[in-house]
Amino acid sequence: MEIICYGCGRGENPENTILGIKHCLSVNPDWRIEMDIQLTKDEELVLFHDYETKRITGKDKTLNKLTLKEVEKLNAGYNFQYQGGFIYREKPIQIPKLEMVFQQFSNAKLVLDVHTNNIVAVGKLIALIEKYAISNKVTIVSHYDSVVQEFRKERPNWKYGVPANEAKKMLYSSFVFLDDFFPIKSDILMLPKKFGKLNVLSKRVVTHAKKRNKQLWVWMYEGSYVKNVDSQEELIALENLGVDGVFTDYPQKLNSELY
Repeated sequence: MEIICYGCGRGENPENTILGIKHCLSVNPDWRIEMDIQLTKDEELVLFHDYETKRITGKDKTLNKLTLKEVEKLNAGYNFQYQGGFIYREKPIQIPKLEMVFQQFSNAKLVLDVHTNNIVAVGKLIALIEKYAISNKVTIVSHYDSVVQEFRKERPNWKYGVPANEAKKMLYSSFVFLDDFFPIKSDILMLPKKFGKLNVLSKRVVTHAKKRNKQLWVWMYEGSYVKNVDSQEELIALENLGVDGVFTDYPQKLNSELY
């Protein structure tokens, strides 16, 4: 199975940081690393999940209203807890530019989740990927269908994860037995096992994906929070359902259970 370190292994290190990437690679260099991308006011691509910065940095700002220099002054580890303490408040961690990741980790297998709906990010990201010649090592993902559509238009042969509306259409068509009317354009279906009270990962959905030769990458739960696969027991249960890959917050923990 594919193992994907979610948010650069956000359970064991501050999410979307160079520190997290290094940790994921030290655990298993063959595993993929998922990271989130935002666009600053001066149109620089950086690793960050939210539009607002408070959850991660403690500072109540909007990321796309900040310049790169302003973003780099924030502490990406401010709210990260380790054994009950906030260990990076006295030793701040910088929010990295995406280009820094490409420079330092040219052999890493990356899942790039574009969290901005600003189409400018598409051209910027294509240019960076081609500058470092890593298109064969990246998978492009975004919640925004418009972003994925723009990528597909510009680079149709790259690998893409399913955006939100395409995933919803696929699920609804499976539930009402109209699968053939809703083709899956993306290479990889990324879905939660459960969404709220809804059991997303039914046998029919799995069959739908397999029939179309699509990979299925899964996390455990999505609702008021996201729960990933963090134990061997959870991984085996999903493998038995026919899942091809799983997302984990705790790569070291999962690796120690598997090996």
